[in-house]
Amino acid sequence: MQAAPGEKPRNSVTSRSSTIIIYTLLCFSLAGLISGFAFGGFLAHFSRKSPGLASKFATLTPISRRNPNLAATQAAENVEPGEPVIASGDYTSAEKADGATRYTLSVQAVNLADNTPITATDVTCRLWLTSDPNATAADLSANGYALPRTLASFSQPFPHEVARALNFASSSQQTQPCAAGKKTTWTYTISPSVPGGTYYLAVLTDWRGIHYNWYMVAIKILGQ
Repeated sequence: MQAAPGEKPRNSVTSRSSTIIIYTLLCFSLAGLISGFAFGGFLAHFSRKSPGLASKFATLTPISRRNPNLAATQAAENVEPGEPVIASGDYTSAEKADGATRYTLSVQAVNLADNTPITATDVTCRLWLTSDPNATAADLSANGYALPRTLASFSQPFPHEVARALNFASSSQQTQPCAAGKKTTWTYTISPSVPGGTYYLAVLTDWRGIHYNWYMVAIKILGQ
């Protein structure tokens, strides 16, 4: 085929190849642009918090950390003693320091919430004699109630306790478990070494060193 005057000859093969290459590059560019948007959207989706997913985990997390049945059991075992109840007929208001006359003191351990008798078997009772109720209360409260929190210390004299004043019968130790649902009783004599005067019988009720309470009653000791 001859070219018309003034017209340059065209190479149909080269022109067609160039067109194919251009279309191919455009297709790849467009595909890359589309995939970039798609991948970006993919990342954007997982970089945001899904409200539905967040609420689901918020519901499940407490269950995985806390057993509701266990919590209910622990709450049921929690014992908070109120002030030990010592009725007027539960002790003798005037006692002899002769080392021979036997006296008794009875106390009812009660719940703080409703003043009903404590039926738990892991409450400890301790009885001692003091001449200064204010100092004794301060001792029990000192250092974040360190003394009633430490059950092991109950075997030693308390601060401001009149040491060796009460001689307990073998059947009623100075520190003993509080009777479940009924009164706890001590039997003792008063040592002749105790001078006459006004004293206080102090009773502490203590649940595992976690909760505790105390009460004191005044007595008159008749010296030798």
